[in-house]
Amino acid sequence: MVRAAGRLNHRGTAGIVVAIAAFLVACAGPPELASPVGLMPDLRGTWKGTWGGAPLTLIILEQRDGEPVDGVTVGPWQVLGRNLPGVAGILSVQIRSEMVSVNVQGRLGASNGRLTLVLEPVTVNGGWISLTRVEENRLAGIGTGQMSWEPQGPVELIRQPRSPAADARPRRSGSSDHLLPSPSAWNQV
Repeated sequence: MVRAAGRLNHRGTAGIVVAIAAFLVACAGPPELASPVGLMPDLRGTWKGTWGGAPLTLIILEQRDGEPVDGVTVGPWQVLGRNLPGVAGILSVQIRSEMVSVNVQGRLGASNGRLTLVLEPVTVNGGWISLTRVEENRLAGIGTGQMSWEPQGPVELIRQPRSPAADARPRRSGSSDHLLPSPSAWNQV
């Protein structure tokens, strides 16, 4: 009888340790990022995986060279501070058996000597996901939602193959692109 109680006690202690670790991760903020070194990989595209066991899809729509991350800004101008490469996209995750989507903003930098992407939802709820590039098409890390029903814990994402239509990059229009064809060209159509 004493032996069985000891086992329960040990399991209960392990559960408490896991709960405390999850609480500390939830209270901690995303990692500090230093300026990245070298060329930035193109992360645009669709990434699928899990967040704390829940299905997750991240679509990175835009990647920019520099976004203000700290300092002082006056209107659209940054007076003091630094810039890091940034991304914008849509994150969809399953919460309570429904897929929920939110716009996300992210910044790329170096953390512990590795390229790291920190994503934050554009909502009042807050939360964050910190991902490191494990392989060319694989990101892994940890994330925390601020609400108790939001996912917590490990995040794994794999880039999905691009469709041929996605590879057709939009191009900037030149000044001649806006000219109408000559009347003789109209007859050829």
